[in-house]
Amino acid sequence: MEDPAFPDSVDSMPPPGTGPTQTTTGGGSMISFNIEYIKSIPGILKICELFFGLITWACVATYPYQLYAGGLGAGQHWVMFVAVTTWLITLILFILFMLSVPSNVPVLSGLPWPFIEMAYNGGASVLYFLAACVQAGTTATRYAGTNVYTTYAAAAAFAFFTTVAYVADAFFAFQAWRSQGGGPAAGAGTQG
Repeated sequence: MEDPAFPDSVDSMPPPGTGPTQTTTGGGSMISFNIEYIKSIPGILKICELFFGLITWACVATYPYQLYAGGLGAGQHWVMFVAVTTWLITLILFILFMLSVPSNVPVLSGLPWPFIEMAYNGGASVLYFLAACVQAGTTATRYAGTNVYTTYAAAAAFAFFTTVAYVADAFFAFQAWRSQGGGPAAGAGTQG
């Protein structure tokens, strides 16, 4: 049975001239490519950290250090842990900042990014410095005169280069944090 008061079809558009015209605009994309970040000092330093860290990682991983008897390669385990962990975290941060995620995603925009970057880069600097010292010491005392010496020495050198990049990145993050008030919550909603 058909109800005469119930229409056969429903038109979702109101008839012309019967109501105010509403235009809805999207809030924009939450992700946008930020080429300026790649050109900035923090962006360039992140690229250097990734490049030097990858070389460190590759040099240590070239030889099977885990197979040497008597714990000979134990120092390289620490170096690999630091190199791989910081490389992955730095890659994630680089991608986040390159895509402007911290400033465009409401959940992340309230975080104090200059402080977070300063703390991370400071911690990574200390860890990488320790790893570079372990790599240099292990290379000089255990691998001198072996076929792996030059590769492990290169790993130590690039670990020190990576340390310098993290120290510089920590310094510039500190400058950004201080310019925004210097408290733990300073810089909330901005990116360095």
